[in-house]
Order: sequence, then structure tokens, then C-alpha cells
Amino acid sequence: MLNQLKKYLLRGAPAFLIPLGAGFVMASSSDIRAALGMGAAVLIIMLLSSIVISAIRGLVPQRFHLPIYVLIVTGFTTLVHMLMEAFFPEVVNMLGVHLAALAVSAVPYREAEEIAGVSDEKKTIISSLLSGAFFTVLMVVCALFREVLGNATIWGVEIPFLADYKVSALAGAFGAYLVLAIVCAVINKLGEKFVSEKEAE
Repeated sequence: MLNQLKKYLLRGAPAFLIPLGAGFVMASSSDIRAALGMGAAVLIIMLLSSIVISAIRGLVPQRFHLPIYVLIVTGFTTLVHMLMEAFFPEVVNMLGVHLAALAVSAVPYREAEEIAGVSDEKKTIISSLLSGAFFTVLMVVCALFREVLGNATIWGVEIPFLADYKVSALAGAFGAYLVLAIVCAVINKLGEKFVSEKEAE
């Protein structure tokens, strides 16, 4: 079971995190509240859309996969956006257009194509939850570095003793990609170790 969880989490991790998730990390990880909001939105959209796609996978011809996936993901993205606007307007303001952009993001489509489109609901739910949680943790870890060290704040509250030592570059786009690169290097190392262990078996 543990090996299966590792496989879900680390499958193509660098390829997933850098080209598919980098834009969202850059836009949403300068504040922990925004990171949690984006992470939760990704998890919910990925989970709901994957369940529906898995349930209808036998009914949809191969040539219609993409338009059906677009329709399903866009519908759940709109629903999540509306709910967040109603209950968490401050977070929606932080995320701006990037929340709506999840409708055309490759993040949920990757999950749909690789897992939901070919697997049963149980495997789909497990994979979606793990991938969504993985993405959320990545966002929060990057946000911790960027908000604390770049803005000298935590959850929007100023940290007085860090005010004179903050690294403003971390709060910008360069800082987002720098922190993401470091985190991805660690994940890549873990992935290589996992692959090596599997090959040794």
C-alpha cells in the first residue's frame, strides 16, 4: 500500500510541478491564505471532475474525450469559483484571474487523462486526493518561504523582528520560481530514490 501511495505521489513529479503548476505557484504563493485557497480549489476541482470522468469513461468515445473533459472541468471550476466568492472573497481577490484559469489548466486534465479516463472510481478518488494534497502542500511550503522571508508576514500579520531582514525579491516572480525550483529539486531527489528502490527489488 505504501509503495502504491509513493507511486501516485511521485509519478512524473517534476514534469507535473514545473510546467503544469509553476504559473499557479508564482501567482498564489506570496501569501499562505492564497496558497491554501488555490490548493483547495485544485483539489476539489480535480476530485469532482475525475470522479465524473471515471464514471462515464466507458460511455465516451476516444475522439470526444477532450471536449467532454473541458466541459466537466470548466463546470466544476465555475462552481468552486462561485462558492469561494460567496464564502472567501478575500482569497478570491488575492488569486484574481488565476482561479478562473484553472478551467484551462493542464493540472486537472493530466489527472483526468492518466487516471480517471482509464481507472475505476476508487483508484480515481485516491489518486485525485493525493495529487491535490501534494499540490496544496507544495503551494503552502513555497508560500511559507515567500511570505515569511519575502514579506515578513504570516497569514497577513506583520512579523516585527523580520521587517528589517526581509528579502523582497522572494515576494516577486523571481522568488516564486526560485523557491519552486528548490522544492522541486528535493521532490526530484525523492522520486529518483523511489525509482532506484523499485529497480533494486
